[in-house]
This record gives sequence, C-alpha cells and structure tokens, in this order.
Amino acid sequence: MKPIILLLLLFTLNACKQNKPIKENKSNSATETPKETIFISMERTPCLGKCPGYTITIYETGMVIYEGRDFVEREGKYKAMLSNDAMDELKNYINSIDFFNFKDKYDKEITDIPSCIIAVSLDGKYKKIIDRYEGPQGLKELEKLIDYFVLTDNLKKMN
Repeated sequence: MKPIILLLLLFTLNACKQNKPIKENKSNSATETPKETIFISMERTPCLGKCPGYTITIYETGMVIYEGRDFVEREGKYKAMLSNDAMDELKNYINSIDFFNFKDKYDKEITDIPSCIIAVSLDGKYKKIIDRYEGPQGLKELEKLIDYFVLTDNLKKMN
C-alpha cells in the first residue's frame, strides 16, 4: 500500500511542478472576445414611478453596450459603435467640466428620486460619481451627451 501512495504523491508533485503556460489555440482567436478597457459606464436607476432604468458602457475602442431594464424603449442588450469624433467630443467635454474634481456624491435624503451613476476612466484617472440630487450642471450635460450619442437608431439587438 505504501508504494502506491508514494507513487501517487510523486505524480502529484511532478504535475504541480510543471507550470508551463497554456498555448493559445490560434484557430479560436477570432471567436474570442478581447478584453477592452472601459472608458465610461453610466447607470440610470429607476424610481417608484416610471423612471427609465438602463446601463450604458462605452469602451476605449468606441464599442457601446446598452442594457435597458425598466420603462425604456429598448429592453434587453444592444450594441453600437461610436465614431472617433463622438469619442473625442466626450473626452474633451469631460476635461472641460473638470470631471475629476467633482464630488463623489450628490444626494439628499429624499425618497423616490432616480440616480445617475457615472464612472469615467481617462488619462490614467478614474472617478465614480453618484448623481441623485442637485449635481452640477456640467455633470447633467455630460449625462445628456452620453444619452445623445448612445440612444440612437444605431443600437443593434444582441443575441
């Protein structure tokens, strides 16, 4: 019995010692989704009424994923591509309003009002803001600009 346990132990140790990297299968690389860096994520939360609830994710490549949940024209997941001009306009606007110096939260203890949660990653900086009550005008305009570029007929339903 001891020789069998010894052999199993040797096989186990030998298997753990071989830390060879897994080779990529080149034939499947076209079907794999590359990891992309998120540029902007924005979520509008519902209220007790008919406030729209949806999430928008914009990647550095311009790819957009929209997911509509509550009281929206498009429910489900959709995909689109933003133009380079739209991406540049968003980046320029974020810099012009000094987004990274806004407070992290604009809120008040009031029930039944929706939030807009927006996170931006730009030029090595990251900031997430919860805009629920009396956020600055520049922040409100950024939210509208994101909606303007994303909530268009270019959205295509995802499977």
